[in-house]
Amino acid sequence: MSYNKSIREEELKNKLRVDYFQEYDATPILGNVDFAVAVPNPIPQLKETEYFFWAESKKGNQNDIYESITQLILTIGKEKTFDSFLPPAFLGAFDSEKIAFISYNSVIDIFNQNDFNWKIAPSDHSTKEFQQVLSVVKNILDKEVLIFKFSDDSKELKRFIKKNFKIGKTKISKIQINKNNFTAIYQKWLKEVKPFIQVNWDEAKKQRIYDYNFYLADIMSDNNFSFKELFVRLKNDYYEIGLKKDEMGAFDSKTVYFKDDQIAHTKFWNRYKRPPKKEYWDYIVERQDLLVPQDIRERRGSYFTPQQWVELSQQYLAEEFGENWQDEYFIWDCAAGTGNLLNGLTNKYNIWASTIDPADVKVMKDRIRNGANLLENHVFQFDFLNDSFNNLPQSLKDIINDPELRKKLIVYINPPWGEAANAKQIRGTGDNKTDVAVKHLTYKKYINDIGIAGRELFAQFIIRIYQEIPGCKLAQFSKLKNCASSEFPTI
Repeated sequence: MSYNKSIREEELKNKLRVDYFQEYDATPILGNVDFAVAVPNPIPQLKETEYFFWAESKKGNQNDIYESITQLILTIGKEKTFDSFLPPAFLGAFDSEKIAFISYNSVIDIFNQNDFNWKIAPSDHSTKEFQQVLSVVKNILDKEVLIFKFSDDSKELKRFIKKNFKIGKTKISKIQINKNNFTAIYQKWLKEVKPFIQVNWDEAKKQRIYDYNFYLADIMSDNNFSFKELFVRLKNDYYEIGLKKDEMGAFDSKTVYFKDDQIAHTKFWNRYKRPPKKEYWDYIVERQDLLVPQDIRERRGSYFTPQQWVELSQQYLAEEFGENWQDEYFIWDCAAGTGNLLNGLTNKYNIWASTIDPADVKVMKDRIRNGANLLENHVFQFDFLNDSFNNLPQSLKDIINDPELRKKLIVYINPPWGEAANAKQIRGTGDNKTDVAVKHLTYKKYINDIGIAGRELFAQFIIRIYQEIPGCKLAQFSKLKNCASSEFPTI
């Protein structure tokens, strides 16, 4: 089956609806998304629509499929379509000759870029923003895209759709939370549940307690009881925050209740099936960075380290320090987040991980209980730019205080990249981020040594390591670049 390249775009969409998507609802209009395929929803007012496919459509047969998908991504990002509708399993594009599919999850990080200008016209392929996204998309599509030609692959295309666009029960049922839609459901939770939780959110932020901690407690629960060791846990009709031991060894925690006897919370979660399938648990908890609001991400300078970067950095470390480096050196990630930079390391007795956020410490310790190769007493909360080294675990202090052992210490980090100015401010479309760097003790202590560079958080990490752990090795990522062995100097 093939289509005449001269037919109009709307006619092409109609033919696809009839020829390939007859069993589904391929009529929804989602802003400027050209084409959407959804689960048939006979009672839309009672159940949210679930989508299989969002696509860019093009007339003719001379279209670059990668550029078409890039245009779709820019359209979705500009309109924040994922905030209004549950994201689909697949994104894609088609013209009169071919159709392409890519997993939504494989490009989700593009939508969470800091300081990206989403105001550009998605159809203008000449902008630097379009080319920037295209370069990222090309690397993903080269490995993962599925392309079918209507003339040659019609049977295979129908099989693909039947296998992957599976319709559940026709009766009203709860929507399953997965790695594609958990961020979109969070946006709805912010509007419908958060206002009914008895928390002063401004004060909570000062204690590093955020709304997404409560959302994670909700989705990682069964019958309203959180089953994972998170920083915030749901206990039927209230939340428990920051479970920890006090000086006497007793557990100390804070309790938070609902303002409305949990009515809004119950109504909201009646629509969704909790918990997600077990295969998604680790991914959702590890990728909680996708839930962090952009202003907080920019202020923290937080960036998730993709697995391919992790593997590449460890390859460079082996080249620099020898194939037995993990047994011969000590490793400290002092900006560990949820610990994904340490994935793949084998000698847990030589690894320490610290992070400023107590919720991330909870995540790492939960991962240890599920098989992560770390020691629980080597994972700890530590504010590297403010806390004294006297607060470090004794085992790590012993290494730092010994000049010879320090030579065997590798500080292995993807440091925060927050700075006072950002791309929006430089373009004149935003403001400086006040106090993002200048309140830290490290800034005040070393401002005369590093000057204006101290307004960038990563520079403060480096100067403290350089000044206070002399003789150690520093392994750090360059912003938006791959590592090179020359970036692992002795200091």
